[in-house]
Amino acid sequence: MRVIGKRIMNILMVLSLCLLITGCEFEEDELYGTANVSPLVERWREDVERIAMEYEISEHVELILAMIAQESGGNSEKYPDILQSSESAGLPPGAITDPIKSLEQGIKYFASLIDSGKKARVDMDTILQSYNFGGGYIPYIQNNYAGKHSETAARAFSTQMAAKMGWSKYGDVKYVEHVHSHMNMTSSGNAVEGYDAMYKVMKEYEGVPYLFAGTSKRGIDCSAMTQVLYREIGISLPRTAQSQYDFVRHISEDQARPGDLVFFTKTYNSGTFITHVGVYTGNGRFFHAGGTQCQFSDLQGYYRQHFVGFGRK
Repeated sequence: MRVIGKRIMNILMVLSLCLLITGCEFEEDELYGTANVSPLVERWREDVERIAMEYEISEHVELILAMIAQESGGNSEKYPDILQSSESAGLPPGAITDPIKSLEQGIKYFASLIDSGKKARVDMDTILQSYNFGGGYIPYIQNNYAGKHSETAARAFSTQMAAKMGWSKYGDVKYVEHVHSHMNMTSSGNAVEGYDAMYKVMKEYEGVPYLFAGTSKRGIDCSAMTQVLYREIGISLPRTAQSQYDFVRHISEDQARPGDLVFFTKTYNSGTFITHVGVYTGNGRFFHAGGTQCQFSDLQGYYRQHFVGFGRK
């Protein structure tokens, strides 16, 4: 109850500041949703709230908790540098051995990246990825990708930096996706009814192998996965991606909300117009059984090229 009260107070403080400052507003990509983390991570909430308030980024507490989940799982005994922030202080990896000092350095560094990112007018995903890549990723995205992060852009930067440093690889090109996986992703409070239940099932199936015509956790295909998710909220979908497309009302991208179906074409030669389907999770991302496994993906690059539209029952 005490934790919930503190979270509400922080939200009210942020909203109050917005009312006092003319033109203050949050861009949609600045507020990801709520952290979906283990008790090992949740135990650091009060410290994160305190330090984030000090650096005036209280609106990003949930995101920072998800970053801790990705960096260390919150396990300070095994990884005392719980935000893996030593290198941002010019120290060797893991040099910080006090978890509170790790939080202080990591949040201070993240706040500086947010400031740099806002000045460069890049999106929040670019700022988040730069926590892993370093601040040089911000001007790179500003100058080469119109301020918008994507996995394609991250791979290009990683390749460039690896060559420059003489390393075999550089950073985690899927850092944004990995941090997102520790959050209940919503673009607003306006999700499809029952979406929270759907999201829990997504997390249960994350990593389950993709299997054409599969229908279980031993292996599942895209339309069977959407059937499972919609069954959770009491809706029975037809079996194939094309029949699901025919079954729902089609809506524009600006109308889409978490829980809506998202459809694709020409992902393989099936003899139908719609060849792939997933469930939208907000902030330009969706969950699907695709590639080699069930996963969260960005609606960019390959998927943007094959994107058809959204559907709602």
